[in-house]
Amino acid sequence: MQDDDVVDGDAKIQDVLFRSHQSVETLRSLKQEDDENTFIISSLPLAFRISMSIILAIIAIAQVAILAAFIYHRSKRVLEFAQPLYICILIGAGAISTGACYLFLYISNVGCALRDPIIFLSFSLMGATIAGRAWRISILMRNPLTTSTDTKSKIERCRQFLLVAISALSVCDFNALGLKSSRRSGNVGGRPIRVTITFSQMMRATLLLCIPQIALQMVIMGTPGLRSIKQISYFDNFGVTIAHYECQSSAAWSWPMYVGVVFAILPYGCAYVLNLRPKTDREELPDIIDERGHLNGALAIFAQVLVITLPVTIMTDYYYSPAIRTYCSICEVLGLSLSLSYHIGFVKLASLRSNVAQTFTQYNTSASGQGRGKNSAAYAVKMAQMYAAIGRTEDTLELIDDTLASWKKGSSGGILGNQDAIEDIGCGFTKNDLKNLEQDELEMIIQLLVIKGDSLMKIHGANGFPMSAEINISAMKIFQHCPAAKKMKDVSVMFPIYNRVVLQLKGGVIAQDEACSLEMDLAEKFCHEAQVQSYHFVRALGNLAEWHGRIGAIENALKLFDIMAAVYMPIEHPPLIYAAYGVNRCAVTFAVSSLWHLQKGETEKAIQRCEQVIKEILPLYDKKDMVGLLHIFWSIIRVLKWNGQVDKAREFYNEWAPAGIESHFHAGPLHKPMCLLLKICYGSSVEYSTEDLAADIDLALSFDVSDMSDLILICDGWSVKTMAAELCLHLARRLEPGNISRESLIDRGIQMSTMAMARVTTSDGMIKHILAYDAQKGIDDRLLGLRTASCITSCRRRRSRPST
Repeated sequence: MQDDDVVDGDAKIQDVLFRSHQSVETLRSLKQEDDENTFIISSLPLAFRISMSIILAIIAIAQVAILAAFIYHRSKRVLEFAQPLYICILIGAGAISTGACYLFLYISNVGCALRDPIIFLSFSLMGATIAGRAWRISILMRNPLTTSTDTKSKIERCRQFLLVAISALSVCDFNALGLKSSRRSGNVGGRPIRVTITFSQMMRATLLLCIPQIALQMVIMGTPGLRSIKQISYFDNFGVTIAHYECQSSAAWSWPMYVGVVFAILPYGCAYVLNLRPKTDREELPDIIDERGHLNGALAIFAQVLVITLPVTIMTDYYYSPAIRTYCSICEVLGLSLSLSYHIGFVKLASLRSNVAQTFTQYNTSASGQGRGKNSAAYAVKMAQMYAAIGRTEDTLELIDDTLASWKKGSSGGILGNQDAIEDIGCGFTKNDLKNLEQDELEMIIQLLVIKGDSLMKIHGANGFPMSAEINISAMKIFQHCPAAKKMKDVSVMFPIYNRVVLQLKGGVIAQDEACSLEMDLAEKFCHEAQVQSYHFVRALGNLAEWHGRIGAIENALKLFDIMAAVYMPIEHPPLIYAAYGVNRCAVTFAVSSLWHLQKGETEKAIQRCEQVIKEILPLYDKKDMVGLLHIFWSIIRVLKWNGQVDKAREFYNEWAPAGIESHFHAGPLHKPMCLLLKICYGSSVEYSTEDLAADIDLALSFDVSDMSDLILICDGWSVKTMAAELCLHLARRLEPGNISRESLIDRGIQMSTMAMARVTTSDGMIKHILAYDAQKGIDDRLLGLRTASCITSCRRRRSRPST
């Protein structure tokens, strides 16, 4: 009977240990009998611990290998935008969390105390790194030349709030980051054109998001009652009490763990919101930078792992199985660590092996080599656009030169002795280089030349205009001599070149005859070829209309304008035109058309057209297009100011001049002079305060713009030199004769007036720009009148002075 009881007891134990993976022999050695229950001390099977240790070692080695690969390839250009240093931090944190999984297998007091802090801090650091990178990119993409300040959507407002909050809490300079708002008038700084983020700023923003987790874990580690320690837990199953070691905390409801989970989620939430960029920003980002898709993929994998493992983990509270519980806990940790290491790290590293990431300067003429070269060049175009967008002009030029060099073979591809084959067509390309190009390669070359020309103007200022013009002319020659161009059905890649050449012709950078025949030919060619797409067509129509208006063919100009206005779609076209040309010149043409009515003597119609622009065009206009806004302002003010509506012109300008205009490279130098002129000129009802007289005199004596900018603005109604001369006139008349500043203002005004008159007339005295001439007319006489008054006063003073 006693033997039967032992057998029955063994059968019960056998049933319990079938799930705990213990042998009956082990049970009998550990079994202790009391009056009612059987007591068993259990542990994880040795085979399970060994197998899991091997798996964790393989995963950790793989993560370390990815980390080492990033360190090795950190200087590769293709990884530069991925910011390999921060990716290394993310992967390193993932490897540490993988190592912490060993503490689930081998339980000790020290391991219990360290396991949760290591895992939670690693998770927080990974999320904070992603959020910090998203913050940095978002700050860079807030460049006032490239990013809209529209924050109508709730998500965008939340994203902007996070940007400001992280910047403020990480003690970053708002002015340096372009986050400080500025008033619409006055010299208050505004946003810089180029924004930079230093390593220390980036690390402060990253660590900021880890501070809640760090503080919590420090409190837990410093409080014995909150620390997890190695404790024996008891589990009753069919009358058998099984004891096993696990890490437990004395805190009620295990609240430190749940708070740690919340603090670990925080940086991922910030990262996700910061990656919800506007569509226009996402289109400008190379795939290697935009992590929205990668983050979605990683979080989706982690969510799937949690859906599978969490129910199993919960069920182990009722059905004893320590191995399954441990396995699920490890899977939950690895689910986040591995998914982020793959989507954020490995995918970027794998780009080094993909076709699109072949070294830009390597180009093979074989079929496979051509594929690699094309993809590399396409990637280079995207990278160059991104470099240019964030103001890294030197890097842009270096990247473009490296990429263009991959197509230049000189005389190697032609017949020896054929001088025509090795003749330089433009930008170092020969006919040998061009004859083997395919259509998509020619298109990429033109795109790179456009970016290079714009970058030269940014880095060299006015001295870069001739360099840019030379590149644009070379691009036209390359397109003309390349056989692939004749096969292209869509030649819209050349339209930005045409647009730039037209502006450079207007600005006098490219020489042409007084009949503007080169500009006429180009405008007609542009209009003919642009009919493939409506937004290109309206830009070409506007350009042709402006040319007719400039040469005095007002009726033709108005007819072409009417066609443009009928085709122009004020909602759909502006973003397309801005993306293609950098300025919505079609909207500018609406304002310029008011000048044609003025030129015909139809002042009322000119004012009505200005009101139409103010009511219909400007409310929909993209405020980041400050170049276009300046030209719209310039034409409207030309109509209003010179027709007795100075106050209306001033109110219009103060209302529509966007924040940050004073910092813009093109509109900024003219902002304060414009505000001052509309305040002190004839017809203004505003009282001028002499408190700012000294500063205003310094402004009038010093401000100026490049010759190209002035010549383009002359085509829009009046010269910057006229503005300078008139400022000097109105300030000088407020000073007493004999005042040194008065004499300086008169001298400067006469000099500016003379230059303005020279630019609006031909060498033989014929008027080139009738409206600019009318605006300038009379300023000379008034300045000379002030000089005469000064001379008379000086003579009287000498006569009244007693002789010695």
